[in-house]
Amino acid sequence: MQRINRMSGLIKAMLAGLMCAAVGSAAAAYPDKPIRLVVGFPPGGGADFVAREVAQRLGQALNTSVVVDNKAGANGTIAAAEVARAPADGYTLLLGVTASQSISPALSPKLPYDPQRDFTPITEIGYTPLVLVVNPKLPVKTLKEFLSYAKASKTPVPYGSAGIGNITHMTAELFVQSSGVSNFQHVPYKGSSQVMTDLIGGRVDAYFDTLPSSLPLIQSGQVRALAVTSAVRAGSAKDIPTVQEAGVPGFQTTTWFGVLAPPNLNADLTKRLYDALRNGMNKPDARQALVARGVEPVLDSPAQFTAELHADLQRWRDVARKANIKLD
Repeated sequence: MQRINRMSGLIKAMLAGLMCAAVGSAAAAYPDKPIRLVVGFPPGGGADFVAREVAQRLGQALNTSVVVDNKAGANGTIAAAEVARAPADGYTLLLGVTASQSISPALSPKLPYDPQRDFTPITEIGYTPLVLVVNPKLPVKTLKEFLSYAKASKTPVPYGSAGIGNITHMTAELFVQSSGVSNFQHVPYKGSSQVMTDLIGGRVDAYFDTLPSSLPLIQSGQVRALAVTSAVRAGSAKDIPTVQEAGVPGFQTTTWFGVLAPPNLNADLTKRLYDALRNGMNKPDARQALVARGVEPVLDSPAQFTAELHADLQRWRDVARKANIKLD
């Protein structure tokens, strides 16, 4: 019996060694076929632009083809759900965004994936600040003046958003909670262009828009910028102060883009992908391409990105709970 047990132990050890060798061999050969980068938005938008930059640089770094696969719909959650179910072999990746990984999970309990359990974070590619813009006829030129104006107003100050649960809505709710000034009225629209039309026309007074979208209108004087939502000033608009600088301590949020893999990707492939993304996207022309589109490069480690994802999800869960915002 002891001999049988020893033989059984030896066979198990040999099988374990063969499995480790196979995994190591597969990792060494990776990649030996094209990689698919799934993005949850249609061609031509900001997420698609970032995805195509990532695909080009990652492909060059790994000496393979990286194909962008647009699976648009439901604020990126269709794409996220598909990647969450994919094999953890390094050949299917997600360009995750705030909407799919933080805000939608914070608002809806019915998503077909868990944003923390069902993905392997690789790196945050970069983020885009939002900017608080107001109608230029409003008698305010700074954030402090805007808050004083809202406090003194006899009726709630109307602000627009691109829809209930949209990043533009959630950022405004976070601002209301952080500033302690609640004399505002939310006016949801079906898209950013409709909000901007009514902001310029004076039907709403304020809007938290993405900076790249608003910048041409800010520069032409059609809207007035009061503050950006990032922790530091944006490289494309260094004359606009942050919300923190302008009078609301601790306020910070952005809309971000990051690369994630299916759950339980092994550590070797995770590091291989991170190193390739960091090396490719850190090249001066790659960084310049991002900054030109209003994206501030980050490229943090998988561990740092994981911590940021947890913090971001908790932030929006807290905002949704306090504002009683839910999406079925």
